[in-house]
Amino acid sequence: MSSHRTHTKIPGAPDYDSPQFWDARFASGQDVGEWLNPGEPLIDAFVKDLDGRFAETVTPRSLHLGPGVSTLGYKIQDVYQQRGWKSWNIVNVDFSAEAVRRGLESESQKPRDQAMAWHQADLLSWNDVSKLCPLGPFDLIMDKSTSDAIATSADRRLRLDTNDADDSSLSPVVREVICQIGEIDISPVDLLALHLVSLTRKGTSWMVLSYSSLRFEKRSLLNQFWSLRSRIPIKAPSGNTCSSAYTPDVYHWLYILDRK
Repeated sequence: MSSHRTHTKIPGAPDYDSPQFWDARFASGQDVGEWLNPGEPLIDAFVKDLDGRFAETVTPRSLHLGPGVSTLGYKIQDVYQQRGWKSWNIVNVDFSAEAVRRGLESESQKPRDQAMAWHQADLLSWNDVSKLCPLGPFDLIMDKSTSDAIATSADRRLRLDTNDADDSSLSPVVREVICQIGEIDISPVDLLALHLVSLTRKGTSWMVLSYSSLRFEKRSLLNQFWSLRSRIPIKAPSGNTCSSAYTPDVYHWLYILDRK
């Protein structure tokens, strides 16, 4: 049973869903790490959510998806330090070995309780994601265009054979969904959302900065576990253009989803 239109990878498109693609970019210095924009709208939403939900004596656990070599994680760390919170409650997860190497190197000189954690994982692999479960449950998830990169991957066909009811390659949530509706063609974004269910708890905020105005539209599987609180247009930074040329405004989108 398919819950949406089938998506296949576009031939010739950049391999945004490949760790080797990002390893090469990060190692060569081709990527400065700031997709879309430096992420200030995410930080503003992050701080607002913290102030509304957590006392200074309670340190929330934050999961940063696909940090790459962005400075966003260090901005999250600054927010924690301003509140006297230990940075080891911030977990950065990327499938690029080079991004994780650089992150670990950057944190290696800091006191252990003030160093952010870094882990290498493919967020579409339950075998990888399950290893993050002992670090949760997470209260906040930050995602600056990681969902966009994941969305370029092809759909996955998942099924549960009678003899594989305890298949460890599938998350408990995914197994539950398959048991309910049978074989599914699932989009990579839906699969990510189902994996995140096992890392979170009711009320967890998932904050996403995306270039797509439709990133979370018509996703029945995702909507079983996540509710869309807000979808806010953010004017994109302007590039270099001729001052006499008319260029239409371009918008990115800030999504905030809540775990049901």
